[in-house]
Order: sequence, then structure tokens, then C-alpha cells
Amino acid sequence: MIRVRFAPSPTGLLHQGNVRTALFNFLYARHQGGKLILRIEDTDQERSQENYEAAILEDLKWLGLEYDEGPDRTGDFGPYRQTERLPIYKKYLEQLESQGQVYPCFCTHEDLENERRKAMAGGKPYRYSGKCRELSAEDRRARIEAGVANTFRFKVDREIVKFTDLVYGEKIFDTLTIGDFVIARSNELPLYLFACAVDDCLMRITHVIRGEDGMSNTPRQMLIQRALGFTPPQFAHLPLILGPDHSLLSKRNGSTSVGELKGKGYLPPAILNYLSLLGWAPPEGKEILDLANLVELFDLGRVSRSSAIFDWAKLDHINQVHMAHLPEADYLAKAKQALVDGKFDASGTAEENLRKVLLALRPNLKNFAETPGWLTLLLGHPEPQTDEAREVMKAPESRKVLETLAGLIEAREDEMNPVSYEQVLEELKKKTKIKGKKLFMPVRVALTGGTEGPELAALVTALGKTQVLERVRSAFENLQHEKPQ
Repeated sequence: MIRVRFAPSPTGLLHQGNVRTALFNFLYARHQGGKLILRIEDTDQERSQENYEAAILEDLKWLGLEYDEGPDRTGDFGPYRQTERLPIYKKYLEQLESQGQVYPCFCTHEDLENERRKAMAGGKPYRYSGKCRELSAEDRRARIEAGVANTFRFKVDREIVKFTDLVYGEKIFDTLTIGDFVIARSNELPLYLFACAVDDCLMRITHVIRGEDGMSNTPRQMLIQRALGFTPPQFAHLPLILGPDHSLLSKRNGSTSVGELKGKGYLPPAILNYLSLLGWAPPEGKEILDLANLVELFDLGRVSRSSAIFDWAKLDHINQVHMAHLPEADYLAKAKQALVDGKFDASGTAEENLRKVLLALRPNLKNFAETPGWLTLLLGHPEPQTDEAREVMKAPESRKVLETLAGLIEAREDEMNPVSYEQVLEELKKKTKIKGKKLFMPVRVALTGGTEGPELAALVTALGKTQVLERVRSAFENLQHEKPQ
């Protein structure tokens, strides 16, 4: 059976890159009828925090990325936190010691920095000199008995390590460039590299799907696994996600936690839909996909080798489409919750009027977090919000348009609706002899305060005749105090 794992470190919150890795593992497992294992890699005890682990579990649940085994799910290969597996790592470290595959290294940080500086001065890539490898058993024992601190290094002999990456194809590494590497700080505290290599085999992981930045660890982990008598899993490395400036995605250029995306009002299906497209291309170019579609279509063979660029505009577009597909009741419930979260007081607005305004606003919302801002504008008395809007109102035609519009609305006995609105516009065009943007833009600014926004036919229906007339009159009266251009 296919078994894959998502193995975050609880040293921070999940961001786009982590989620994309979790998603691709989830999709591959579900497409293949396999299992997804969640493993918490918390060997960095100084930085690991329980609240980060709790956030990881909550974020995966909110996104809908269900895993089959994990710290809170019973499985046959637990425990699933590395700090609960320390005796296991000690056992395998002792096995490597007995095989003569590891040795204690007494080099200090300063010793290693001096070696590194010498290599750089000579224009050579740095690798550990291996000087502690040559120490005699008596010398090692004497240093340990004297309390000299040591790490454990894996002994690397010259060979060529090859493997076929399921994304990048055949990869070849010469161990001459690797050198002996540290796998444990002490016999009680393994490094990630060692713990991960052991866990992947003991948990019977068949495929390791992770970011391309983990590629350099692969030959080292394969050497460890082979030395312990294990068969390494298959590997698939995913292209990196870059920011809009084409540098590595970071807080500075757009890296955002799941919690922040949730707070901004993005929908889980839209987030997963968009992240799936970062490095993977669905067949036939279809881009709007729900999780079931993604599971059905996912194929590692369609993962690109090129880095992906995170594009907020594309995420906004995909989120808008997913919002549009929500049943009306779900949309209204989420929009009203966004008002509560944004501390917007809608108690003074009749329920039916609020419903109409929210529905009119629907095609323009990129995410639910925008709802309070829009309603502050639409349920208030909008003034021109931008320089562009103010310029529209300064145009000489705007006075004529708004004065005539107010008269036309007042003369009608029926309530405002899309049909009556179109009829009013036609009359407005005939009476003023004005058309195009010079006709429509003053109307939009008067009603919304901006040059962009909801479809006006839907908006006037939601606002009702009284409020529409009030806004048009208010805008016209304000213009009476302005000097025309």
C-alpha cells in the first residue's frame, strides 16, 4: 500500500509552502488509495512549541486535509511525535556504532568554522576534514571520560549515490562532496536528518514527497537507511514557491500563515485549489477544481520542475469563483459571520435589506474579510473615496446627470429594481444627451463613493428607492459647493 507522510516541525505556523506539501501528499495518497501519515518532527526542542503543534492540527482540519495516522489518530507505527521516539533512535545509533559506521566527533564550533574559512580561502567547497575519524579508541574513551562534549558523525566512504526522483528524474551525488556528517548531538538527541531517515523506514513510508530544498538531504538519508539494512522509499521533490519578486517566498514578499488566510476570509477549497496549481498542471487546463476533482486528477507526472510564483490576484480570482458557487444560505451565513468578526454593527439595518445588500455585493467580494468595509460604505453615506472618484464628480456633466437622475427617481411611483433602474438610465440618457462613462460614473460614485463596485442594478434594488434618492441628492448638493472644472 502507498504510504506518504507530512512531517512538519512545530517551530512555527503552517504557511503556503507547508500546505502545498501537505496537499500534494494528501492528493497522491487518496488518488492511489493509500494512507497519509502526520508525523510531528519536534527534535528541535529549543524552538518546538505545543501551541504550534495544536495550530498545525487545527489548520489541517480546517483545510479538510484528513490524515490516517498521527499524534491524535491511532496507528500501528506510532508514536508519531519524534520526542516520543528517542529510545528508538538511540537503538539504531548504537547499531551504527557497533557496525563502525558512526564515530564521536569532538570538534568545537570554532574548529569547524576555521576549517570552513580555510576551504573558502582556497576556493574549495567545504566538507568536514574527518580528523576525529582517525582518533584511536583509547583517545576517544579518554575524551569522553574527561567530559569533552561530542556529536556523532556518520562515516561516508567514496561512492556514487543514485536515485530516480519522480519529478526531477535521475539524480546523481558523489559522496566526495558530502563528507562525514553529524547525525546526533548526543546519544540521546538525534538530528532531524537521522530521525527522519529512521522514521520513514519504520513507518513504512513508500514515497517521500517534499520541497525541492530537501533534495540535498536525500543522499545522506539514503546512506543511513542502507547502512541500517532498510530499503529507502521513493522520492519526489516539489518545485519551490517564490514570491512575486522571484525570490524565495518569505514574510517580506507574501508568505502568509493558514490562520492569516482564514482571517482574511479565504475559503479552504479555494486555498487548496490555488495551491494545487503551484507546480502542478491539471489535464485540459481546467483550473477551478474542488478537492474531489483534485484527488481524481492528481498525477506526480504532471508536477513541474520550475519554481512557482505566488500570485495574490490569482488566489483572489479563484476564491471569488468558489464564493460564487456557495449555496445562498452558506454565503449569507459566512458574510454575516465576517461582519461579526469585523465588529460591524448591522443591528440598525432591516434583515431583508441586509440580505439584499450582501447578495448585491457578492460578485465583487474577493474574500469575506472585505464584507465589513463594503457595508460600511454601502450602508452609510458614501463620499468620493479616491482621487479618481473625486475627479469624476468635478466633471461639468456630473451636476446635470445627478440633478436629472434625482428628478427621474422621485417622479417614479414604483420601487427600485433592475428593470426600473434600466428604464431610469434610458430616460437619463435621453434627457441629458450624455452617455458612456460621463453618464454612468457620476451615478456609481454617488451611490458607492468609488469608481468600482457592485453591479448597480442589484445595488439599487438592495438599497431601495428612498436611500438611492437620498444618496443622489446628497452627492448633487455636495457638488453645488464645488467649483466646476
